[in-house]
Amino acid sequence: MTWWNKNYRRRQAITIDSTGGGGSPATVDFEVAIPPDWDGFWDNVRSDLYDIVVTDAKGNLSKFSRKAGANYSARRLTLQVDLFSIDNSATVNVAFVYFAYADESTDRSVGTTIVSPLDAYILLSAPHSRIVTINNSENAIEVPAQSFIKGEQEEIHVFFIFSRYLANRIEDYNEHADEESIKYVTIWSLDSTNTNDTNRYTLADTRFGNGFVRATFKGGTGGTDYAIVCRFYTTLSQILEARAILRVKDLLP
Repeated sequence: MTWWNKNYRRRQAITIDSTGGGGSPATVDFEVAIPPDWDGFWDNVRSDLYDIVVTDAKGNLSKFSRKAGANYSARRLTLQVDLFSIDNSATVNVAFVYFAYADESTDRSVGTTIVSPLDAYILLSAPHSRIVTINNSENAIEVPAQSFIKGEQEEIHVFFIFSRYLANRIEDYNEHADEESIKYVTIWSLDSTNTNDTNRYTLADTRFGNGFVRATFKGGTGGTDYAIVCRFYTTLSQILEARAILRVKDLLP
């Protein structure tokens, strides 16, 4: 992180939709539009947009540019990221945007050659309901402790929290205590035979927030319970899971 300066006061996760790939590591281009209603960004970034850095999950600087038409006053900005390495090209991967350094004098954007860019997104929602955490192994139980009910026609968001389960350093590096990050996740909906069905969730609608993942579940057969799973792959080669039971039932009087 040779670019790092402690005065970068804000960081936000970016979700890269690479769900159309074959599942192997790949190098991709992507574009992410900064939402115009994101006051936390526009009220803190420099008007010349110099204090923006795009990184991978480990904090390594990525090659990025500002797409033509960027305008601070109009709150219009799309970041184009070139030759970004991902670990799994069949799911959603994560990048980060750092910003809010008032005295930054270096523009770290560069010339890019963007070919067939993937879509990427910034989530502004906070976890608000149906929140799942990773159970500690010493509290192992036979079925997930958390459960939710949805109707057959409902499409719902479930929030999987991961931040408290990642490793911290015994000593800070670049004034940061965190050592481990999430690289990508996979989503599952398992029936009682341990069979996954992609028709019961929308993988491309999965979004990273800071410290959590939002997944979208749908469908299912009335009167049936499913284990919904978010599997986290980390920069320290851990594979962690958060699970809950989703009961599909149309409630009637």
